[in-house]
Amino acid sequence: MTTTATTMTQVWSMILLAWGLHASAYAAAKPSPPADPSVQDPCKATVLRFERALSAMRETQGNKAGQDLKEKLLPAKLESEILLKDGYCGLARYIQEKKLDR
Repeated sequence: MTTTATTMTQVWSMILLAWGLHASAYAAAKPSPPADPSVQDPCKATVLRFERALSAMRETQGNKAGQDLKEKLLPAKLESEILLKDGYCGLARYIQEKKLDR
């Protein structure tokens, strides 16, 4: 014969086991978070740093000043041509050559 305490211990053990199995199944089925593009592609990371610097300029000086600076550093037409011809790596190379990523 089992006592009430032993029975309760067995019940709680089964509940905890079931909960643990459920949690591990959920963790296995849960999709992983999307990869950080800056880690995956160094070219995109360089372009993103440049864009973030311009964004900071827009926030402090206003949109007009930020747009004027971007047009002076990297004209929109040139940016489009580089992206179409060489992709993000070509654009990153241009940004690095002109030392715009500092």
